[in-house]
Amino acid sequence: MQKAFSLQPKEIAQAQQLDQERTTVLAQIGALTLDMEAARAQLPIVEQKRRQYLAALVQQYGIIDYRAARMENGNLICEVPDEPTVAAPSVHPAHVNGGLEAPAKE
Repeated sequence: MQKAFSLQPKEIAQAQQLDQERTTVLAQIGALTLDMEAARAQLPIVEQKRRQYLAALVQQYGIIDYRAARMENGNLICEVPDEPTVAAPSVHPAHVNGGLEAPAKE
């Protein structure tokens, strides 16, 4: 069972004000949701531009072999493979401790 009670004009005005506030907040949520969706759609595009810019910088500095690159505090930081160390040529004497010479091949 339902029962209806007549509201006073002051109560009606307060209820209308609350309904208007609710409508305004819902509209704000809708607008912010649209803004967030637009920002999410834009993010991959901006990230792609950033990767292209980094690749161009790496190429500009003549870096050919690198694993990763980033910009940090005004610097281009690249992870590059370790440079091979140049070892001294090893000398293998033909005769160790007076060993025999290898037989000549025919």
